[in-house]
Amino acid sequence: MAKAPPPDRDALQGRLDRIAEIFGGMAEHADAQARTRCPYRDRHDRCTARIRCRHQLRAGAEDEAPVCTHDGRFDYRLAWESRPDSRERARRRIREIRERAAARRRNGGA
Repeated sequence: MAKAPPPDRDALQGRLDRIAEIFGGMAEHADAQARTRCPYRDRHDRCTARIRCRHQLRAGAEDEAPVCTHDGRFDYRLAWESRPDSRERARRRIREIRERAAARRRNGGA
């Protein structure tokens, strides 16, 4: 069986740009969601925090996770962002990668 040739540099860069685009979109979505949703709230509206929170409501058995009653009116992000400058550098870098990838697509991959 013949071994496939390794991808060329441009093809590899195109793949990396596409991966960055996908993950950049995920990061932006997570960032937007963090503005309105408690980071400890799961998809079933249960609180997964191992700490006490005034938004926890014990509705079931003692061994069940409490219900999260957070209403989305405050921003949790500042609680864990100790280096916002690093975050902004990463956002800028993602934006630059996206712009380069879009320009390459417009120019036919050149």
